[in-house]
Amino acid sequence: MSLKSSVQTKANEIALQTSGLNLPKAMLIIPDGNGRWAKQMGVDISEGHKAGGKTMSEVLKHFLTTGVEVLGIWGFSEDNWKRTKTEIDKIMEVVESTINQNLEILQKNGIKFMVLGNKERIEKEYPSLFAAILDAEAKTSENKTKTLALFLDYGERFALEEFAKARENDADSPTYELISKTNNGLPLFDMVLRTSGEQRLSGFGPLASLAEFVSVNKNLPELEDLDILNALREFSKRQRRFGGR
Repeated sequence: MSLKSSVQTKANEIALQTSGLNLPKAMLIIPDGNGRWAKQMGVDISEGHKAGGKTMSEVLKHFLTTGVEVLGIWGFSEDNWKRTKTEIDKIMEVVESTINQNLEILQKNGIKFMVLGNKERIEKEYPSLFAAILDAEAKTSENKTKTLALFLDYGERFALEEFAKARENDADSPTYELISKTNNGLPLFDMVLRTSGEQRLSGFGPLASLAEFVSVNKNLPELEDLDILNALREFSKRQRRFGGR
């Protein structure tokens, strides 16, 4: 069997396995554990981020085969600037290469790509990454099949500040509708998947305020299709009452 046929067969299997599930419309992934994986493997943390980037490319392929319409990836939080410059440089390098490597896939499959967060510092300190972001957003801006949202220098403080600015100019829109507007029209996430076994949102912000949380007890580089499938199965079993009975 050729590599292309093997990939297509795998995609068909995933689609079949998720076809009967009550899937989230929008799912956020909080990728965690690159550093822990690197430590366990006895390699530099930069290798952990490289491995995590490869895993996220595989996650994108999985996303193509399911009924999930919006995939969010929290690539870099507003608090991650506290890390060493060497590590931040490597993270930004991996983000840039992952965007460039997957741009053709996004274009071919009608996926709209967007980046949310405070881009000013990224534009100043990582101009090559910023250029890659603008290029990918422009080339996929008319796509309508699915949406891939990457969150960079993003978190609750940024999100609330943007909401406050928007509310000054719009006193009438319902709260969640305005939250969507300040996040490029993204819906609230129905599900949050976090790797490494952690049980927290780490201050992501109001877009995830009503989401079902599912933790996967594996570091990001170890994440497999079956782990995502099992997480979607777990979500499908949840009864979401939103305060009702």
